[in-house]
Amino acid sequence: MRLLATERDQFEDRIRGLFGSRISPVEDSFDIIQKHKDGSFAMGHIGLMLYANGYNLRGASSKYPNGLVYHDGTNTFGVGYFSKEGHVAKHLHIVAPKGPDRINAVRRFISETREAGLAKASVYIRHLPPEDREQFLAAGFTDIDADPWHLGAPEEDETYPNRVYDLHELFEELPDGTLRVANLPGADKRKYKSKNRLAYKRFENFLDRNPHLKFTIAPYGYTEPEQEQARSVVESYFSARREQGTVVGSTPEDYYAVVRQKPGGENDRDYFAYLGMIHADNGEKYPAMFFAGERVGEHRAALYCTMTMRFPERLYGLFKDTTGFTAIPQYAWLNVFRLMWAQGIREVDAGGSEVKGLDDQKRQLGGKPEKTYWVVSEATENSAR
Repeated sequence: MRLLATERDQFEDRIRGLFGSRISPVEDSFDIIQKHKDGSFAMGHIGLMLYANGYNLRGASSKYPNGLVYHDGTNTFGVGYFSKEGHVAKHLHIVAPKGPDRINAVRRFISETREAGLAKASVYIRHLPPEDREQFLAAGFTDIDADPWHLGAPEEDETYPNRVYDLHELFEELPDGTLRVANLPGADKRKYKSKNRLAYKRFENFLDRNPHLKFTIAPYGYTEPEQEQARSVVESYFSARREQGTVVGSTPEDYYAVVRQKPGGENDRDYFAYLGMIHADNGEKYPAMFFAGERVGEHRAALYCTMTMRFPERLYGLFKDTTGFTAIPQYAWLNVFRLMWAQGIREVDAGGSEVKGLDDQKRQLGGKPEKTYWVVSEATENSAR
């Protein structure tokens, strides 16, 4: 059954008509994206699915739910189309522009789109490293302060900096090649230098206290049953955060593309997708973790989805003793890092955060800040706000 056309469908039909072969669905653009990977966070197959996705209810697309990519032969960026929370007007989003003439490519794209009567509202260009932000500002774009995306998180999950992990600092490699969780080095980490090691041990102790359970992490295969399990983790995670009042900007629908669309390449080589399950001795299985990311450089990866079901009340009756269960996030992160280490990854960018609490969690895990930015092409006259 064909879904009813949405405003985004109409917009995407128009820009595909305007730009022809220069616009393609994200899922068909693996080779193009690979050529533009430079170690930065969002320029990845999964990254563009997340940030240009058409599952978000404020920018739903029935034709291209994984988003669109612009490529003119030398320059590339993701293309999304969303409303702000509580607003009606749709805004064009340009994601992670790359290429030698990327500023002019973005400017031409916005100009041609507006000349066609589209994208009259403010246009947002996001995932810019500091030097690109300065160049876009010098070229006439404005700072995010001119029209914040969200009052509580002006640059959505780039409001707080990306957190990048040097895996050499998180682990001690033993003579037999195994990795032991280490204390974090540096005086600035003194308050939480042993947090990873202690949390990892707490979850191990939780498993010891619940011998009828085991926790496994396995490569994600994108089968229909796995998709339902991953979706349940994502939706439960957002539901729990909503109850805590810590959801700003992002929605569970943003992650449906990541859950459903297998990226190009091979798992454990080009991308890293894992499903964590709690197994009971009666044969029952409970989804408890979904991580997804990809290689963005020879030894560097980006993680776009890092969700664990760390709320024991949502697994009521399963545990004999809940003590230590809430350490499952650190346990999952560190074991996923081990899996990535085995594939040659030594740095992992886990992205930014909308709220301070999420940034604190990433910082205390050992992540170092690498800030990225948004800029704005301000609305034309008579545009809706």
